[in-house]
This record gives sequence, C-alpha cells and structure tokens, in this order.
Amino acid sequence: MKKYSAIISELDYKIILKVKQLREQEGLSQRDLSEEMKLSKSFVGKVEALGQPDKYSIRHLNLIAKALKMKSVIGLIPKGIQEYDMIEITYEKIPKVNKDGSESKQFLEKIIQIREI
Repeated sequence: MKKYSAIISELDYKIILKVKQLREQEGLSQRDLSEEMKLSKSFVGKVEALGQPDKYSIRHLNLIAKALKMKSVIGLIPKGIQEYDMIEITYEKIPKVNKDGSESKQFLEKIIQIREI
C-alpha cells in the first residue's frame, strides 16, 4: 500500500476528530452537516480528508454548533493546551467496500503514525 502524509496543527486535527465524532453520533453524513451549515455539499468531506487543505475556521465552529444544536462552541475545542503545534500524519488509503463486495471508488484513511514536527 502506498503511504501518504499530511501536515496539520494538532489543534486543527483534534477539532476535526471531535466534529466527526459528534456528527456520527447525530447520524449525520458529511453532506448532511455541510448542508446544515449552508456550505458546499462537499465541505465537511474535504475537511475530514487528510489529503485536503481545508480546515474549520472560527466561523465554521459556530455554524457546526448551531447545526448540532449545541449550546456553545466550547464543546468542539479540546481542553487544555495541545502538546504540539504541528504534527505529521502518515496514513494509507484503503478502498471502501460496496454492499455487493466490490471495491468502491471512495477510500478510508488508515492512520499509521502521528509525529511532532
């Protein structure tokens, strides 16, 4: 398998993970959340994809909190100070499997390593 790498701030990465966790708990797809935020249908998918440069801004956190019916954006932000400023994430892209057992054109990203840079 080919390995890929992405460089991102640790804070951005943890916010992306938290939003994804909350989105999935609410049973929302990436597209659903993007539409609730009144942004392009692919926005959340791009943010969650490690190979894309898109990230959430302060404005987006407010839109996410509203879409998820939260009382505050604080629940989207990790507690405390992050240990690292920037991290490098090494990952593989693994094809998703369709219901019929064939390989999808979509991929899952399997994280191999996260390291400080």
